Amino acid sequence: MKNTTEIEIVKAFFDGRSDFRDIFFQFSKTAGMFFTLSKIKHSETGAIKGAGFRRVTKDFTHMRNCEITPELTNELLAKNVKIELREPDSYFDSAKAGSFLKNLDGKLRDRGKGCVNNIDISLGVSDEAFGIFNGANTVYSNRYRMKFSISVITQRGDKKETFSSFVIDVTPNAAAGNFFNDCAKKSEFALDMAVALLDARSAPTGRMPVLIKNEAGGTLIHEAIGHSLEADAVRQGISPVYAGAVGKKTASSAVTIIDDPTIPGKNGSYVFDDEGNPARRTVLIEKGVVRTYLLDRKEALFLKTESNGHGRRASFKDKPIPRMGITYLAGGEYDFEEMLKKAENGILVKKMGGGQVNPANGDFVFEVREGYLIEGGTIGPLIRRATLAGNGPELLKNIKYVGGSVGWDNGTCGKDGQGAPVSDGMPDTLLPGVVVGGE
Repeated sequence: MKNTTEIEIVKAFFDGRSDFRDIFFQFSKTAGMFFTLSKIKHSETGAIKGAGFRRVTKDFTHMRNCEITPELTNELLAKNVKIELREPDSYFDSAKAGSFLKNLDGKLRDRGKGCVNNIDISLGVSDEAFGIFNGANTVYSNRYRMKFSISVITQRGDKKETFSSFVIDVTPNAAAGNFFNDCAKKSEFALDMAVALLDARSAPTGRMPVLIKNEAGGTLIHEAIGHSLEADAVRQGISPVYAGAVGKKTASSAVTIIDDPTIPGKNGSYVFDDEGNPARRTVLIEKGVVRTYLLDRKEALFLKTESNGHGRRASFKDKPIPRMGITYLAGGEYDFEEMLKKAENGILVKKMGGGQVNPANGDFVFEVREGYLIEGGTIGPLIRRATLAGNGPELLKNIKYVGGSVGWDNGTCGKDGQGAPVSDGMPDTLLPGVVVGGE
């Protein structure tokens, strides 16, 4: 006997009115292990196999979802829609993972020479297969990810410090490559930084030049600017700063910001977005002039144009929304030493932490996880617990000095309750007049 719900979902999808419609098929398998207090806290595995049906007009979005069952498959076949998702790899060597984490924890505690309070580690793998039917044909994509994260807490007396690192590898069968060696190196660095921060100077306070090293990645660009250029935020008035800004100069000529998910091998890489549109290199700001917004198919309807391949969703149960993929500030012509001298006295940032941004006006506050004083145009001692405060649009107007080589960072971006894998990048960049805070 056929499942009535599946029949209703398929019938409503094909018979209901819409400007466009799509079906998102997902088959994912995940596994993970969590380690703390020198022991495995827990392990987990999971699997998702479902389909999300969507009909869209300017006025409404109608969505239904269900599991992929033989009944659903047959119902769709009757409509000439064939589901051909590959079977994700469910293999996770928990014995090898557990042994690696235990050995790593022991080595780090020995290296920490009595300063280690605790070490939290997570190790996980996901393998996902997707299919997107856009009303005419179906495109397929795959996403593999192996992720390691570590947070080292050190303590001396009443003083505590924390430093975190992570490794993300999107190469299939990453475990057979350099993944675990990279994890060990990042872990040693996290420990050494957490120990060094116990003796670091307090951050200076006041308005001063801030030199962002390319190895810090483009967190600042992603958070302070990128979200403000997502088309839904602009249309809904969440980001009024960039409303009607296309074709207008809003930043200095040294600023070109691009989102390009076609760059291979990064956390934010993809071939098709989650609406089946080909990923494409999208210039958002070119030499200070806003060229476009990040668009999904629905936002493109409002602007009477086509999507630029930035409709993304966390799962078949979620609706696609405009999202970043790989966002970066394009390289310029200045070298690091030249910018260091121009900074004269300020701070150097090598690793950014978390932060908050007000999308209504672009005001931001970010933590600095690894920072150093700049004294007389040279790199000085390590500082701790610095914060950076400013306004994104104003900051872009005042950037003059941008280095040549872009450095990258990977992470997960949250928006409207959905997480999306992203990458962001930035060259060495001198920011004038940023408000620096400390303890």
